[in-house]
Order: sequence, then C-alpha cells, then structure tokens
Amino acid sequence: MGAVESLAVLHDADALTTAAALAQSLPGDAGQSLGLLDRAAAIAPQAADIGLLDVIQCHTQPGCDALSREARVRGIDPHNGDVWMAALHDATSHADQARIDEALSNMAHSTHFNFYFASLGRRFITGLKRVPTPPSDPTHHADTTDAQRQMLAMSMVAAMAIPAFQDVTHACQPGSAANDARRKTCRDIATSMERGDSLIANMIGLRLQEWTARDAVDHADAVAQRRRLQWRMNQLGALAGTPALPPTKQIATMLAHEREIDGIDTMLTDAGKPLDPPTGWQPPQPQGAHPPSSP
Repeated sequence: MGAVESLAVLHDADALTTAAALAQSLPGDAGQSLGLLDRAAAIAPQAADIGLLDVIQCHTQPGCDALSREARVRGIDPHNGDVWMAALHDATSHADQARIDEALSNMAHSTHFNFYFASLGRRFITGLKRVPTPPSDPTHHADTTDAQRQMLAMSMVAAMAIPAFQDVTHACQPGSAANDARRKTCRDIATSMERGDSLIANMIGLRLQEWTARDAVDHADAVAQRRRLQWRMNQLGALAGTPALPPTKQIATMLAHEREIDGIDTMLTDAGKPLDPPTGWQPPQPQGAHPPSSP
C-alpha cells in the first residue's frame, strides 16, 4: 500500500492533509486531493490552514464552489486578507466592478495575508510519521528518516498552490481610472500584505506600496524595505546547504516561526550575517536583464 492510500484510511486531519499533498503529484483522479482535504476540513473545522488549502485546491478544479468554502474559512480567521481571494477572482472574471471593490475593501480591513506555511509543514511532518517509510525523493540527501521526512514536508509545502495574487495586482496597478480610484484601498492592502507570513506576500505588498505611496517618503520606504528583503534572501541563498546551515537546521528554523522572514532573520543572525545590505548594494540582475538606467 502506498503512502497516499495508507494515510487516506486514517480518521486524522494531519494524515489526510498530508495524503492530499502527496496525491497532487500522482497521475489519475484530479479530484482526489480535494476530496482528502474536504475530509480533513470536516475533522478539523477550526483549522484555518487546512480550510484555506481546501479553498485553493477547489479553485483549481472546474465546477468546484470555492466561494462557499472561502466563506467558511472567513469565519475562522476573519482578519486574513487571503480569505477574500476567491471572491476577488470570481468578481474579476465577471468584470463586476462593485464586487471587486467590495473584496478589495475587505482585504484593506484585514490585518495580515497568511498562507499558514509553517503550520502546514508541521502537519506534513506529523502525517509522514504515520508512514513507516516516507516516499523518497532522489534530490533529497537526508542521512536519517526524520531528516527525509523534514525535507519532503518542506518540498510539499513549496509544491502546494499558494493564493494567486495577480487579481490584486491587476486591480491596484496604476494606469486606469478605476485602479487610480482605489489608491487608498490598495495602500491599506499593502500594509496587510507586508505583515503576511510568506515572502511573496511581503514582496507584493511592498510593490503595492510603491505604486500607491502616500508621498515620496512612503515610496522611498517601500523601495528600501524591498532592497532589505532581497538582501536577506540573497544572504540566505549563499548560506543554505553550508556547514553553518544544513538543510535540517534550515527546515527546523523555518517551521519554528510563523512568518517566513522571521525564520530567515533568525538563521542569518545565528550565522553572524548582517540583516541590512551595505551601502550601494543592489539586487543581482536576472541573467540577460539590463540595469534600470540602460536603454
């Protein structure tokens, strides 16, 4: 019996959520993962992380009612801006400007945008412990079964679909009368995103802040904060996998913090790395890209 089958027969939210994540990579019934998440959500109805993942998976399945699932999760974590993503996407797909503005307004009143990546990672590790021999991945060079479980759990988190932010950026990007009228709303959304638990939410929030800055000082603050985040990601990339930060230590540190940036700051501080870039440092340009001053 495979890992998915072994976990799917258990009446346990962690096991079923783990089975759902593993099922994503298997050929066959595209709805298997969603069915497992539905069962997990029924067992743990107050688990916002499972509920939001259920919404995201539902969103990928034709005919699935993501709106009703999202409304349920809204009752668990009403201050999470991510629980309006499906509503915004549905409004955007129907070009319903009133509903777009309603969803954005609710996001602007949120206090954070959380995907609950750390909580899901811990669930996956717990679920994988229910499998005597966890599924192997040839790219993982783990010395122990526990290390193998940790590395697999984090790769599963990375593979799970995260909330799609393109509807937010499309609604807030300057250039149209409708978007320009949302300037204050989008600036408030930026603040909530910057408090989110994932780096991608933080970075998009800072981009929104640049677009909707209240003044030159606010714009400069967004640029400086993005530069600091990029510096820390650059430093972590250089440190990861070295004797100072082996994979198991990196994973354990990330899962000990609810916000991704807090885990990164801890790892860099423990390694004696500065959190702020030196004067004049700029993020590396993507290969083939021209510097901003180039034609």
